[in-house]
Amino acid sequence: MAERFPFLRNLTPPKKMHVLWVEMDEETLHTVDGAFAIHDGLVNVRREYREVGGRKLFKIYVAPGCLAEALAVLDRLKKIVRIGEVIVEHEAD
Repeated sequence: MAERFPFLRNLTPPKKMHVLWVEMDEETLHTVDGAFAIHDGLVNVRREYREVGGRKLFKIYVAPGCLAEALAVLDRLKKIVRIGEVIVEHEAD
């Protein structure tokens, strides 16, 4: 059987996303999500979190090439909401 979409093999795979873990509470999470909503396609704020030493760190996926901008937005948000540590974990598949 012939391959349906052979041209797809010639496309460059997309770049990998960055993963941030951001220390904040659920209330702040909604504010952060709303702030990033105006930056279409920049990040994907998740409700997934992990607890580290009694702190909640929520997961944020950042589009390739947008890490500096996402970190700058978080820095500005720190002036108005409670955001703790921001960890740049790695690039996601």
